[in-house]
Amino acid sequence: MFNMLNPRDQAEGLRRILMPTKACPIKALSTKLAQGKGQLLQDLTMDIGGRNIHFIDMSLDRAQELPLALLNQHEIVLKLAQSSESIKRAFGIIKLLAKSPENRVFGIIVSAQNPETAKTVFRNLKHASRAFSQIQLEIMGFSTLSNSWVSPVVMDSSPVVTRMITRDPIFTTQFGIAPTQ
Repeated sequence: MFNMLNPRDQAEGLRRILMPTKACPIKALSTKLAQGKGQLLQDLTMDIGGRNIHFIDMSLDRAQELPLALLNQHEIVLKLAQSSESIKRAFGIIKLLAKSPENRVFGIIVSAQNPETAKTVFRNLKHASRAFSQIQLEIMGFSTLSNSWVSPVVMDSSPVVTRMITRDPIFTTQFGIAPTQ
């Protein structure tokens, strides 16, 4: 029996190949934020709204009703806190929107004590959503718990280099294999 790709996976692959690449507004915002020292959250949300990106503040400890038009959005910025409830609600939105076959980009702003905590929250969220192939997460920045200043976060992009351990091969004459000199 041979393995075939799911038709949805085939369509996704073709869409990625044939779709003209356009500049992602979330990546542009993230790059703009990283080039400076940061930005006020209020100014950033105005910039986000001006680029037709939907902004959802998950760091608030209250239930929010999401508009139905959110299902048509392809770029969404989520601001979340480091609390487990905020992370669960953010993942719930990602999971809900991952059910549709469209590609979506989520910009993530983490409200945390320091950049390392923000990186950890983002890595965990990205790890949890890795099963959704059409979802892409981008960290935009972090804000401290006490103010509304959004600072850039630089993720370590260098892969971990592990040293490969090689051993002498084990030869056995039982199978007629012998080391060559």
